[in-house]
Amino acid sequence: MLDPVRHVVLLEELDAGGRLVETPGGVAVAREPRGIRLAHVADVGGLVERVLEVAPESMAVEGEGEVAEQFANSWAVAVGKQVEERGGVRLYRLGELRTPSTQGKARLAESGDVELCAEWLAAMAREEDERRGWAVARSRNGVEERRLWVFEDGGGVVAMAAHRPVRRGVVRLGPIYTPPEFRRRGYGAALTAHLARNLQPAEICLRTDLGNPHSHGVYQQLGFEAVADLRRFQLISRDWPGVRPWYGRPPASPIQRCIMPRPMSLRRALWMPTVCSALTERA
Repeated sequence: MLDPVRHVVLLEELDAGGRLVETPGGVAVAREPRGIRLAHVADVGGLVERVLEVAPESMAVEGEGEVAEQFANSWAVAVGKQVEERGGVRLYRLGELRTPSTQGKARLAESGDVELCAEWLAAMAREEDERRGWAVARSRNGVEERRLWVFEDGGGVVAMAAHRPVRRGVVRLGPIYTPPEFRRRGYGAALTAHLARNLQPAEICLRTDLGNPHSHGVYQQLGFEAVADLRRFQLISRDWPGVRPWYGRPPASPIQRCIMPRPMSLRRALWMPTVCSALTERA
């Protein structure tokens, strides 16, 4: 059974139209361009085979621990790609909320805040090394749905935070952003605490980049407790030194016959390296 907090993003992707794969050896949801989210994986090979049937185009994987890495490596072999780890996130669940004392006030974002919040979303995307072309639309939706908040101090907006809709009794906070010139003043923490207090009694959770230790300290001071670390993997095209892709032309060498330009079954994928090695030795 899926935990509505531990698997909050997987369930969000499912609600947004993601393709669900359930096997005795695990659960996955695939939705492009987000990729594959994993849960309860006990049989990597079996789950790869099933996901390959419904989402062979997926180029990203997210899940917990070593099993996520094993799945990503097997998936890369099956679809003829290489895999790179792209950092990870820590999922937090709110325990007992501790509200900080910070000068300023929180309020719902208004139409006049859309452009500023969109600018900050774009800046946040650059900091996280992601491409997001929907900053303005997302800010406008947040205002219209009353899910986007800002924090004011001295007559100006100094931080922003949003939340997802409440589903299954759980709400996930984010994105949360304070521009560099206003950091280390407690604005983001105060706004996060305000949202959490307003959204209770729903269970509150959030995710933060594993490479940002400051944010972890802030959330822990507010009463958030770690639930799980999730690893992210991205598939990329293979780089074969000295071998040109033939794209429809007959392969010029035995090793090129082993570079498959289309997805294959896991059984065949695991068999191919042995064949490639044998052909190379004979060439």
